[in-house]
Amino acid sequence: MKKAHKKFAWSSILAFSLIFLSACGAAAPAEPTQDPNMVFTQVAQTVVVSMTQTAEAMPPTATPEPSPTPEPTQSSPPTPFPTQSGPAQPPGPTPTIQRYGDAAKYNTQDPKDGRVFKVSEQFVFHVCFGNIGSTDWGTSYYLENVDGFNLWSNTSTFYIEDVVEPGGTWCFDLPSVAPWYPGSFITRWYLKNPDGEFMAEVYFNYKVEQ
Repeated sequence: MKKAHKKFAWSSILAFSLIFLSACGAAAPAEPTQDPNMVFTQVAQTVVVSMTQTAEAMPPTATPEPSPTPEPTQSSPPTPFPTQSGPAQPPGPTPTIQRYGDAAKYNTQDPKDGRVFKVSEQFVFHVCFGNIGSTDWGTSYYLENVDGFNLWSNTSTFYIEDVVEPGGTWCFDLPSVAPWYPGSFITRWYLKNPDGEFMAEVYFNYKVEQ
């Protein structure tokens, strides 16, 4: 009795399964399975076509033309320095203004100012004048001590010993002796014409030491 019941149960389950499968097959037929490699290939082709169409729709990019290379400019040669054909010439002497009548100009002297002598030392005072006037100097023109220590004993006047024409020069050489005591001294002299009129001046300051 139990075996007959068990056999009936398995028969019922088998019959139910066949009915269910028949119903499913009638309701919706099974779709064929698609190859995944074919799906990947189709997607890649679609992407390539889309990128190509986008690139064709974009305006062409202008290619910049290369700038022309500037030609090298030629610089002008430097300005040469002025050349001197020979050695520089020293300036000429300053022209002396000619004056009408008696006129004189102090030129030079020796010793120079500031000379130091020993007590009672003898020397020669050399002084020169130029004739810048329009008259000749004769033996009546003279150099006179007007101030300070007298250079030679009691002699205070020294005369020109020759004729000095305009443009000429006369130099006096006065015998001199330093004072017999130390100190600072000065002697002043005037050149005068025969009428005693002043023409030029010279002075000499010096020192005397033991």
